[in-house]
Amino acid sequence: MAPAGCVEQDALLRGVQAIRDRGFEVELSSRILDSKGYLAGDERNRADDLIDFFQRSDINAIFCARGGFGSAQLLPYLIQSNFRPAPKIFAGYSDITFLLNWINSRFGMVTFHAPMVAMELVRGLSDRTQEGFWGLLTGAKSEWQIELGEVIRTGKADGEMMGGCLSVLVTTLGTPYEIQTDGKLLFLEDVGERPYRIERMLTHLKMAGKLDHLAGLVFGDFTDCEAEGPRSVVQIIAEMFAQAPYPVLTGMPAGHGSEHITLPFGVKMILDGNRRSLSLVESPVA
Repeated sequence: MAPAGCVEQDALLRGVQAIRDRGFEVELSSRILDSKGYLAGDERNRADDLIDFFQRSDINAIFCARGGFGSAQLLPYLIQSNFRPAPKIFAGYSDITFLLNWINSRFGMVTFHAPMVAMELVRGLSDRTQEGFWGLLTGAKSEWQIELGEVIRTGKADGEMMGGCLSVLVTTLGTPYEIQTDGKLLFLEDVGERPYRIERMLTHLKMAGKLDHLAGLVFGDFTDCEAEGPRSVVQIIAEMFAQAPYPVLTGMPAGHGSEHITLPFGVKMILDGNRRSLSLVESPVA
């Protein structure tokens, strides 16, 4: 289904074929090709599609076609409809960050920060991305360990992960859908933002108290976010979190970059600044 931006038909069908090639049956939401400018149709229709797919017992997984903008518009309708999702796989990222975190926080259901149908599945997944994506979702793979990049603050912490696209998370502040970060391993990534904007958004999260009581913090890809000038994204992160009381690491290969390791939100992970790694230690589909 398409909870956010409008979908290009050819890309959608090629992404769907990639799923069918794995042996799965695919059903498209009836209005998946609707458009309302840059949106995938009317927000009430998009909300109804999501509710319908979550309620149906013959659907085991809901894959989002793409991001863009529009997921936040569904939340008031989900509240008004007394939405109660039956546990099943729900996968996407970027603008889908709204739904991933809200569903996980409100209902305790594991959600998946993962490649999308009309995006990465069209372009093709790297071997590691493909193994993580299909392995986790089918239950064939229950654990992994990923080597990370720079250690900003050492230490070791465990907890459930949440997060996603930084610019999306910041827009939840001051709303009924505000992110809850206490005790969490927070994952952050973004695309197409200048360093000063990233610093502004991180400062906003800090001023809102969302960085005070984390278990740990891991940064993913910040694709096309560098600009000529004296302050890089890594320098900003290193400066802002030099005295953080929890482990802080960069270099998680997930987000809008060339590789996208699937991150389940709501199961136990270990962030280890001593070993420079992030480990999944609990099956997200068991």
